[in-house]
Amino acid sequence: MVSIHVAYTQSINPAGASPVVTEAQVWKGLERKVRYAQEFVGAISSTDVLEERDGGKEVVRIAHFKPGYGGEKGSAKETVRSFEPTKVDFIRENGAVITNTISHGESLTDTDLNMTYTFEYRDIDPAKEVEMRKTYLEGAKSAVDSSIKAIREMVKDGRIK
Repeated sequence: MVSIHVAYTQSINPAGASPVVTEAQVWKGLERKVRYAQEFVGAISSTDVLEERDGGKEVVRIAHFKPGYGGEKGSAKETVRSFEPTKVDFIRENGAVITNTISHGESLTDTDLNMTYTFEYRDIDPAKEVEMRKTYLEGAKSAVDSSIKAIREMVKDGRIK
């Protein structure tokens, strides 16, 4: 068995983006994503929060996937750890780790931001490594793009201030 590691980064506020969102707003979006992942990632149908620890900085949840996603079980139990204002780690029972990171761009301003999702999957059949790497990278791109879009929409409609 092999491990696969992929990452995808996208600018949060590319030229012409409206509204321009701040680091604090992006962080509020990631905090919401921990509890309502289905609002951010199209492959997820619902999220059940089982437990919160350390003032909500650690959440145990089950992410339920739409048909065709999430493997045989169709769900994943995760311990989610938040490190404000920079990253959230989603640690699955099977050892997989998904990290959502907010980083600053060259200007170091509050709105020159990037979103990176890093995926670490373990115990992959070596015969499927190339195929799965491509699938996971495409999934990372989709998840980053949809998360940024959702955060921007939530800023527009006032769910995120």
